[in-house]
Amino acid sequence: MIIDFHTHIWNDQMHDIDTFIKGLDEGGIDKACVLPIAPYMSNEDIAKLVEKHPDRLIGFASVVPFSQTTGIPRTDPSEELRHAVEDLGMKGLKIHPLIQGFKIDDPGLVPLMTTAAELDIPVLLHTGPNMGKAGRSANGKVELIEDLALMCPNTTIVAGHADPLDIATPYMAASMPNVYLEPSISWTKRHEILPKLAAQVIEIAGASKVLYGTDYSIGRGQRVTDINDMLDDCHLSAEDRDLIESGNARRLLKI
Repeated sequence: MIIDFHTHIWNDQMHDIDTFIKGLDEGGIDKACVLPIAPYMSNEDIAKLVEKHPDRLIGFASVVPFSQTTGIPRTDPSEELRHAVEDLGMKGLKIHPLIQGFKIDDPGLVPLMTTAAELDIPVLLHTGPNMGKAGRSANGKVELIEDLALMCPNTTIVAGHADPLDIATPYMAASMPNVYLEPSISWTKRHEILPKLAAQVIEIAGASKVLYGTDYSIGRGQRVTDINDMLDDCHLSAEDRDLIESGNARRLLKI
């Protein structure tokens, strides 16, 4: 089984869910975590997609952690998250420091992260540079995950796109029980020029701390191929490959 921990169905693709599912089939992906980014997509929309394909899709919520970054009237982010999990059935939280305008190590995140811990769901944060929308890359430096993890020791934190070239990346996952790495885009790009890097990061962090993730969306099937090829090149044991492809996700998502 393969569970992709990082995929997107964008607003203009909501009507074309069959094409999204077809892409999962072509990539050999059994289940996909679908991640919105608030306020541009609603948790209710993700819940409707999951309702149509409960055997293939796993919904994540997204909330804007700080209201002043958008000026959009809304409910308290912790209350919004509770509603998404308890009423809509969301299995995790996605927040994006660049697009949503906050820094990963901002202490103001603690109440929201504490709520995620109380709900027993993982939180995936975008790390690394801007990949298409305005935002400060400094907000998403992967090493800032360490400070957030120390502030929120009971919250499961997933570093999305965790840069394998940052020396902090594998050691933070190895030493901090609540930190996991998700490799989409950054690992495959580095793999093109440093083909032994991914295997080394997995060895240091431990296969039990790495989650299969592609950042796949409609038209981005090459990202799935790239991750699969990279994992093939790592020559992992069957046990380690299973942990990365599904075992770790099943444990965190309780499925």
